[in-house]
Amino acid sequence: MAPKSQAARWLAPLALLVTTLFTVIILAGGGGSSSGNDDPTPAAVPTTNTAVKATGARYYTVRSGDTLTSISLDTGVSVVTLEQLNPGLDTQALQPGQRLRLRS
Repeated sequence: MAPKSQAARWLAPLALLVTTLFTVIILAGGGGSSSGNDDPTPAAVPTTNTAVKATGARYYTVRSGDTLTSISLDTGVSVVTLEQLNPGLDTQALQPGQRLRLRS
């Protein structure tokens, strides 16, 4: 068996790295068309309050990987409202199973 060249030895790991990088970029939303806005900051979550039927308190149970922003997007409740309804909430230390109030 002939020894592999240096290029052949690194080709498969390099291909895996490039494929992984492109997958992450696409899944993160960075692989599409631009809207012409060169501002790299993400779109703000709407903070306007809409009328909601008063059906009592509603809760969200935190899952692994959740952030306050992702919870806000999933539930339609602004980050500001979540922080107001859950005083003392450490937004950097959300724990799976933790219950957050979504409505008063």
